[in-house]
Amino acid sequence: MSSVSTVRPWQARLPFFYGWIIVALGFVASVFSIGMTWAAGLLAVPMGGELQWSRSAIFFAVSMRGWIGIVVTPMIGSYLDTPNGPRALALAGGVLNTFSLALIPFVNAEWQFVMLFGVLGGIAQAAQGGISAAIVPKWFLRQRGSAVAISTVGGALAAVFLPPILALITHEAGWRASWGAFAIAALVLGTLPAFLLRRQPEDLGLLPDGRPAEQTSRPSGTSRVVEPSFTRDEALHTSAFWVLLTGIAIGSLVNNGIPASLAPIFVDHGLSFEMAASALIWYGVASIVTKLFWGWIANRFAVRSVLLILTLYGTFALPSLVFFPSLVGPMSYGLLSGFYIGAYFFLSQMVWADYFGRSHVGAISALGRPAGLLIGATGPFLLAFTRDLTGSYDLGILLNALSAALCFGCLFLVRPIRRTAQATSFPLVSTPPASR
Repeated sequence: MSSVSTVRPWQARLPFFYGWIIVALGFVASVFSIGMTWAAGLLAVPMGGELQWSRSAIFFAVSMRGWIGIVVTPMIGSYLDTPNGPRALALAGGVLNTFSLALIPFVNAEWQFVMLFGVLGGIAQAAQGGISAAIVPKWFLRQRGSAVAISTVGGALAAVFLPPILALITHEAGWRASWGAFAIAALVLGTLPAFLLRRQPEDLGLLPDGRPAEQTSRPSGTSRVVEPSFTRDEALHTSAFWVLLTGIAIGSLVNNGIPASLAPIFVDHGLSFEMAASALIWYGVASIVTKLFWGWIANRFAVRSVLLILTLYGTFALPSLVFFPSLVGPMSYGLLSGFYIGAYFFLSQMVWADYFGRSHVGAISALGRPAGLLIGATGPFLLAFTRDLTGSYDLGILLNALSAALCFGCLFLVRPIRRTAQATSFPLVSTPPASR
């Protein structure tokens, strides 16, 4: 017995489940993926003032960062399902992110910022963006909701600590120094830890959740659920995949647009930059709380049911600033929007593993996520464009509320895929070939 234990990898001999290390890596990746969007939104005011750039020009680069993922994500998706693929992608993404951020302090033309932050940063973000969506779900079944939620908390936490840090650095040394500080953080926190990334627990002789094999099935209601295991081609032949893709993509408009625009929105309402930036802090607080709350709920109920409730709430919460501007301020709107967007972001990433299993979730989610990346990345530019066009953010906010309503409609139509002892047929989906 002792000779066997000596050949076990060190990750399997830890006093805690190594899956939580994977969650921590997803947490750090979310700081730099989502945090960069918040940073650009906050620094748009001083950058635009010094360089005489329009809001649309700066937020075009923010949107470009996401648009690049549309091309890159499908190309690397299946690589996330290979033994060494996730680690190699995370390392490459960290190096590229560090390089692009280090050069931003030297920009003096719009196209330079678009290339560095939008194009190179977009490739880096796509390379590291699959951890929460495709790797963390492989490590958990019973605790998948909480694990995925925690792995995305980094973006929400960035909304809390970035405004005061950026305000301090920008006030003392200028916006260029702020980008330089991000480059150092990307190297130390976003690149070096990537060496710890592993694809799935089985690669280390472990099991999901760190539990014995007989306890890895996930309960749902009164039936014992066996997690599905669809291949990419099997998933593509189900109508559920396409309905989910449509709904999740449309709903993704909220992911970046409103959070990145919170400070500019309230600056336009006549508030100081410091007061307007507080909206992002309150957004971050609400986002952290909602991730932990809905993650706990998602451990116990189907993701579809949770998303139905959430998108219905978002339909009415997002336009509150438009209809009640005298009642809704930075704090209240930050909380209202954060409670919705913070939960939607991670729950929408869970649907692929929840519906189609974890074995091929990298390849499946890589086909499902680009449409959401396209629409989500368009959010910041859409809000900035409608503001420049109409002089107000109201139209852009209403379009975000409409996206939540349309997502609710799609989720209402799609039926969950579940293989139980009582049922083997699935409404709205064609049963895949029995190749398991």
